[in-house]
Amino acid sequence: MQLQGQKKAEIGPSFVPKYKGMFHTIGTIFKEEGLRSLWKGIFAGLQRQIVFAGLRIGLYGSVRDMICGKLKEGQQPTLAQRIYAGLITGAFGILVACPTDVVKVRLQAEGKKPEGVPRKYNGSIDAYQKIVRDEG
Repeated sequence: MQLQGQKKAEIGPSFVPKYKGMFHTIGTIFKEEGLRSLWKGIFAGLQRQIVFAGLRIGLYGSVRDMICGKLKEGQQPTLAQRIYAGLITGAFGILVACPTDVVKVRLQAEGKKPEGVPRKYNGSIDAYQKIVRDEG
């Protein structure tokens, strides 16, 4: 579904989307490619989630405590302090997780190439290596 928007921009108003929503997409993929195909790309998606959520959640307490300083026993951080800590850890998490997003999207785009067209990447590790080597 994400790539359909790109195709529509390339082709123009004559483009007819193959998928018409999440459930239609799941059903079509299941019918055409089988149950296992619904899990293609899970590794790249999990990498992104582990990095992003791990940093965001794992650092929240430390960042909140740095913002609040030493609180008296029973005292809670203010709402503003909690929001600020959440913004900082969320921004840091997405900054670090951005490369995993790039790899995930590129692997998704690779999966839609026509039969017989060579693929640029052979999995996420290969994608990381080639992107760093070729693009910096």
